Amino acid sequence: MGLLEGKVVLITGAGGGIGRAHALACARQGARVVVNDLGGSRDGTGAGHRMADEVVTEIEALGQEAVANHDSVTDPEGCARMVQAALDRWGHLDVVVNNAGILRDKTFAKMTDEEWRLVLDVHLNGTRNVTKAALEALSKQGGAIVNTTSYSGMIGNFGQSNYAAAKAGIYGFTRVLALELRKRGITANCVAPVAKTRMTDDIEMIDADWTAEQISPVVVFLASDLAKGVTGKVFGVQGQRIHLYEVKTNDGVEKPGAELWAPEEIAEKLPEISAWQEAPVAAAPAAQDDAVSRVFRLFEKGYKPDAAPDWTANLQWRIKGGTDQTIEVGGGKATVHTGLHGTPTCTVKVASDTLVAMFTGQIDAQKAFMTGKASADNLNDLMKFAMAFDFAKIAAAAAESEGAAPAEAPAEVAPADDPLPIGKRYEGGFWFVDRAEFEAYADAIDDPNPACRGPDAVAPPMYHVRPFIGLMMKLATDPELDLDLLRLVHAEHDMSFHRVLRHGDLLELRGTLQDFEEKSSGQLVSYGLIGFVNGEKALKGTTSYFIRGKKHADGKKKKPEPEALPEPELIVPEPVTADQATRYAEASGDDNPIHVDPDTARAAGLPGVILHGLCTMAFAQRDLVDRLAGGDPRRLKRLAVRFAKPVFPGQTLTLKVWGDGGEVSFLTENPEGQVVIANGRAVIAPEETP
Repeated sequence: MGLLEGKVVLITGAGGGIGRAHALACARQGARVVVNDLGGSRDGTGAGHRMADEVVTEIEALGQEAVANHDSVTDPEGCARMVQAALDRWGHLDVVVNNAGILRDKTFAKMTDEEWRLVLDVHLNGTRNVTKAALEALSKQGGAIVNTTSYSGMIGNFGQSNYAAAKAGIYGFTRVLALELRKRGITANCVAPVAKTRMTDDIEMIDADWTAEQISPVVVFLASDLAKGVTGKVFGVQGQRIHLYEVKTNDGVEKPGAELWAPEEIAEKLPEISAWQEAPVAAAPAAQDDAVSRVFRLFEKGYKPDAAPDWTANLQWRIKGGTDQTIEVGGGKATVHTGLHGTPTCTVKVASDTLVAMFTGQIDAQKAFMTGKASADNLNDLMKFAMAFDFAKIAAAAAESEGAAPAEAPAEVAPADDPLPIGKRYEGGFWFVDRAEFEAYADAIDDPNPACRGPDAVAPPMYHVRPFIGLMMKLATDPELDLDLLRLVHAEHDMSFHRVLRHGDLLELRGTLQDFEEKSSGQLVSYGLIGFVNGEKALKGTTSYFIRGKKHADGKKKKPEPEALPEPELIVPEPVTADQATRYAEASGDDNPIHVDPDTARAAGLPGVILHGLCTMAFAQRDLVDRLAGGDPRRLKRLAVRFAKPVFPGQTLTLKVWGDGGEVSFLTENPEGQVVIANGRAVIAPEETP
């Protein structure tokens, strides 16, 4: 049985050269193949059916199944037909290989606008078009996306500014896909091939011995189950050599204090800014006795198998200044390997001194990750790791092995006298508003509103959470504020909607630190959020976090009796489905494990996973728009809440509203009558007259 037995693979540009080699290699491994090729020349002109049809004939001669498609990757409707060809013939699609391409080489000064546009349209936009068309089909069972970048895009090549720009864009696109699609079970990787084909026949630097067939084994590997967990990689192939491309940063130079760099200082420090450290030569495993290796050898002593009994993982630690390590967890035991071993489910990057300090109790591990001193690409595995290992026991064992007293937790540091940077601005970058994405958000909050679907759709107002979620995390983890993330909870959210968002809008995101208040029970920090479309203010509001204090006054404060409220004008039941938190996590981008993993939630002191507060707020938005705004999201101008208590999947909430238009107030209760959303306020504009 072949590696791709039963899989359906769509390959673009498969009528010749590298694409044809991919198609035949996949077929030989048991795949059924959609052979796409426009049938044009290498510069993109012309079209015909012969090339794709001949490859189908070759595959059928191997005893395998194939179907031809002759659409252009520049045509979104044609891309949909490619995918439909697979679904019509075999009922599913497992792998997409984006290979189609053209060349219009010329120095930038002589390149026409049309030559620039055509190359980007085929390579970059074509890759996007096919991926977009295939995403729903791939998401049904998971799968693989294999894109094609190049040496020119990763390194640069004279006379190929258009081609290099497109291929560099494909690299960035693939890296983002790898991050976003992991939870759907879809991997995204690149090949960067160099081979002698009709497209490269006149490029003398390419050796005639570098053939298209040498590229295809990498594609078969990435399309197969052997590559599960391999994502975000760029595999260069030159003849018989396979290597990786990776974008890296050096250590650079940090200027102390708040004074800006002067250009003259940059010139003076340029040698240090530009310096790259020599990669350390790895010692043989038997000789490795650095501090990192000594700590990792003690990890098995701290493993608590009952803390995460069904957890299976491969955690690879890439350690700057120390020896890389691997921890394999499964079957009730944890095994440590020196070096990188197996296929990672989570990769951690950290400097050796930071790592040793984390695991010997000298610095807080969670803060190290949240402030960027350490990074990991799988938060769920990281949280399970924190649950499954007794770090106090590891630290004590480390101290004993070194003949020293166990490290004490760092002393509390008194707040600095320096004023906090009120008014500090945070850039959140840009976000492309996509209709499929906000339709998915509407589905996640069970909102059937037709105004949020179809070609003239507008985004649900609470969709703004999706583009802002990354910025909100950036605000909460600002190392200059040093917030205690273990005690941080979302307190309030207040957003004004100056215009609706539509498909194709490019949203510019910004944040500011508005206020920082010390209270007897903790700290309250507030941030401003603002989003612009084409320079026009679209969204503006505030979000606040409360950081619970570590010490509490003696005795319990008596809570004031709740104020008696009049009968509400509107009462709406709001069922929370059993999978609501999981669905909302995917649609909103907030996949904190306390919302999706019961073990992690229990470790955080909760009885089970809890629903995102912003999802409960979105329920209120849904029902207010439906009941008071005639289903028109454009009429909701403001929505503000205070998050009071957690919500659990399976509950039925109750929305209570006072007022029937203009400014209204509301709250949301759980089945026990406890308020989960308090101080709700909304502004609903009058219906526009025709």
